[in-house]
Amino acid sequence: MDGCLGRTLFRLPRPEVYTPVELAIMDDKKKLEATKARAKEKYGEIFLDIVYIYRSQPTLGVAIEGGANTRQPLPKVINVQPGGSAFESGGLKVGHVILEVNGQPIVGLSHNAAARVIAEAFKSRTSDRMELLITEWSDWLLDTIQVDVGLLKVS
Repeated sequence: MDGCLGRTLFRLPRPEVYTPVELAIMDDKKKLEATKARAKEKYGEIFLDIVYIYRSQPTLGVAIEGGANTRQPLPKVINVQPGGSAFESGGLKVGHVILEVNGQPIVGLSHNAAARVIAEAFKSRTSDRMELLITEWSDWLLDTIQVDVGLLKVS
């Protein structure tokens, strides 16, 4: 007995209250999962990840090779320069293949066009970050993926 005429205390659960930052993080997670699901439908059963690069430095600091007009038809990261925004943001590594930039496919574009899309996305003032859909480079990637006008198709 707790001295209250034989009644036990009943506590109502406290409703969950989220800060604006927590709500933004939850919203980002939902968007991330939706983007990955859409990408799986589009690109098939290959490893996919999303890398965010925040504009923390004046330069992006990324070098790519490849494009539709080269021997390497997929745009692959060959250098991430220390001191650049990509290096400081983390996540983007040498060997990653960039499939999309801010939702825009770059697979199937020429090298110059792919580099231009990446540079313009970095320079854009509409957001403080850019979103890259990437996959890991491997020797079998070219054997299993066909480039067809900006789309990947798993054989």
